[in-house]
Amino acid sequence: MTDTMLAAVRTHWGAPKKVVELTRVPKPEVGDDQVLVHVRATSINRGDYYSVAAPILVRPMIGGFLKPKSPQLGGDFAGVVEAVGKDVSGFAPGDEVFGSRTGAFAEYVAARMVAQKPANVTTEEAAAVSVSALTALQALRDHGALRPGQSVLVNGASGAVGTFAVQVAKALGAGSVTAVCRTRNVEQARALGADRVIDYTKDDFTAGGDRYDVIVDIAGSAPWGRMRRVLAPNGRLVIVGAQGGNRIIGPLGHIARMKLASLFGSRKAVFFVAKFNHEDMEVLRGLLESGQMKPVIERVYPFSEIADALEEMGEGHARAKLVVAL
Repeated sequence: MTDTMLAAVRTHWGAPKKVVELTRVPKPEVGDDQVLVHVRATSINRGDYYSVAAPILVRPMIGGFLKPKSPQLGGDFAGVVEAVGKDVSGFAPGDEVFGSRTGAFAEYVAARMVAQKPANVTTEEAAAVSVSALTALQALRDHGALRPGQSVLVNGASGAVGTFAVQVAKALGAGSVTAVCRTRNVEQARALGADRVIDYTKDDFTAGGDRYDVIVDIAGSAPWGRMRRVLAPNGRLVIVGAQGGNRIIGPLGHIARMKLASLFGSRKAVFFVAKFNHEDMEVLRGLLESGQMKPVIERVYPFSEIADALEEMGEGHARAKLVVAL
């Protein structure tokens, strides 16, 4: 067994095609409370793009103003357990798993946050789950405080988080789910379970008379004044993403404006970063196994083209998940 592996890394900030490279790095050693996974697939999240091409004022938050402190990239993965630490129970070599760990753009990863892959999903589908689905789950359940029977709107329902948010909202018992997306994604949103779909190229969802208890805002396409119109009294706007913004602060400007504008009044805007835990990974596994949640994949790239996948994510119009097969 070789002690090195192939990984996608970057040592400078910049456009993915300019700074991301495949190189051999030391293979990780499995810790006492970890499993060593032979990665078969990974997926691209918006945060992965920003970890390469971060706006200037975002860089210190990621780690390193002049250059990244760590060359590691990636979070989502799916693969096969190769070894387990002495304190690990419930997993054995040969198990198919999925999870999240910094450095997942590599042939191997040593991780704690893993779950068994259900038999009814492929390795590529499992690799698409962790970050995006966990974000959707926590946005609706924890930060949106969604209760059965309430109304939900997902603004940006065709992207990575959005496709999961539509399905998770239904699984949590939402009374109605409205999806906002562009024309080519209308039928996909319906197939995922949306009760109503608004094509934003034809209609402005903030100009209608409907009110929503929870809005999951991934697109970040409207200011607080317009979003407030369609929030029910005591409703919550959960900010998951925003449009790119400028090269200095990126989407942080939009997020800050939304939060400040919502300080007064009963309607609130909330921004959060998903927190990984074993309990929620098991919730995701259960939703996959029951068929209540199915990953949607736009395209599968070979590992040699991972920089191209990151570039596509940065363009802002990726539909559903972009997966990379190793």
